[in-house]
Amino acid sequence: MNALLFPGQGVQKVGMLNEIFDIEDETKDFIKSAANDLDFDLVELITSGPEEKLNLTEFAQPAILAASIAITKLKKFNNKIDFTAGLSLGEYSALVYADCLKFSDALRLVNYRGKLMQNAVPEGTAGMLVVLNLDLEEVYKMIEIINTSDEEINFSTDNANGVSVLAGKNSAIEACKDYISKNDFKRVKTQMVQMSVPSHCYLLEDAQKELGKLLSEIEFKEPKIPVIPNVLAKPTTDVSVIKSSLINQLTSTVRWRETLAYLLENNVQHIFDSGPGKTIVNMARKIKDIEKTSLLDI
Repeated sequence: MNALLFPGQGVQKVGMLNEIFDIEDETKDFIKSAANDLDFDLVELITSGPEEKLNLTEFAQPAILAASIAITKLKKFNNKIDFTAGLSLGEYSALVYADCLKFSDALRLVNYRGKLMQNAVPEGTAGMLVVLNLDLEEVYKMIEIINTSDEEINFSTDNANGVSVLAGKNSAIEACKDYISKNDFKRVKTQMVQMSVPSHCYLLEDAQKELGKLLSEIEFKEPKIPVIPNVLAKPTTDVSVIKSSLINQLTSTVRWRETLAYLLENNVQHIFDSGPGKTIVNMARKIKDIEKTSLLDI
């Protein structure tokens, strides 16, 4: 069995489709046509930047989605895909691949989603912290202790064993760093995520409500293959579940570690990474029983 997986925000790079555009004019036209309703030139942004604009959430999200779908469209591999999923933003790419969501609608959705996220939190007031080599039990314990004080920190993304991402206001981020420092955890390291908006946390509750309004206006079809939503970590083809999962995703933990575990436990032998870069492959590198391939290498 095989799974096709899509990356989330952070993989964007100016020129990330230039090699494809150089050999495949149809791909450029395909993106231009789908992005016709956006109020900026998506192909120009992907091709030439500027980088500062591409890194803003409202622009990064449609750019990454477009790149991921373009790579899937170009790489006509023969493997039958049994499941699809995407990390955070990548869930929208998975829905496009599964014919659940039109490409043009998905671009409009993620651009709007990005704007909502960008406007939800004053710039420079909150962030995301990667915590490396801290056991899950200790991560949850730290969150519980901090949240009983005057701070609030959320478990944004459960990427893999020993790779946890937390999100909250700057003061809560500092409280996490202090907690780790005072407890003298061996080998535990932290680093800030380079994103303009903290994701999957309580700070996006207002954005979540507005996204739900637009989602109710968009047509979703039953996917041709099961999709694994981030908030469920198990597959579904139920459109109502898919839509509610997209809404809940903005403030809920991305359960990526559990998603990969589900694939392993259900006899998936091969995962394909359809994104610029090899983020999905790298995140799954410790799973020895699943073969991993970037579509860019095919």
